[in-house]
Amino acid sequence: MNTFDRHPVKAILFDVYGTLAEIGDKRAPFRRLLQIGARQGRQPGSDDARTLMAQPLGLQDAAALLGIRLSEAEHAQLAADLNAEIASIAPFADTLPTLQALHGRGYKLGLCSNLALDYAAPIMAALPLALDAYTWSFEAAAIKPDPAIYAQACRQLGCAPAEVLMVGDTVDADVEGPRGFGMQALLLDRKGRSRREDALSSLFALCDLL
Repeated sequence: MNTFDRHPVKAILFDVYGTLAEIGDKRAPFRRLLQIGARQGRQPGSDDARTLMAQPLGLQDAAALLGIRLSEAEHAQLAADLNAEIASIAPFADTLPTLQALHGRGYKLGLCSNLALDYAAPIMAALPLALDAYTWSFEAAAIKPDPAIYAQACRQLGCAPAEVLMVGDTVDADVEGPRGFGMQALLLDRKGRSRREDALSSLFALCDLL
């Protein structure tokens, strides 16, 4: 499904970071964890991202699973970095008005995001609405663009794939993956870098389109 048709859409599913909210103080503690492992001789694996985001792991659990030894100082620094990131999470200016407007129009709303366990609660606390679906990679045991995560999101929404519109800032995870599953999808390109004709410049543009 490569063309957008608003008529069958009953639900809108959003990616989180880069789409609805941003991390103002980016420190990438899980990436730094992998760097510590590399210094200890652990070879980075192509499946590391899935390992970290497809299971409910905190930093200490992730280190243990990956066989990375953390000194007290290293653990304290990573924890401080994680807390700093979480404290800096804030919705974009167009997020709350858009969610409220779409909710008022009767659309079901949900989140579908690849993230580590610690990043889910902050965005839920930052949004003013109780949404209809929260599909986290660490609960779905799958990361986008694995069809399993889209399937879980559709089940939570109680909608057929064609009735769900996915909106996010990553082409593979938020556009091509959902479309391959039978959903509709639109790219959110806040920085104007994409040449896609169907890319949205803001969430306000989504409200206009719907």
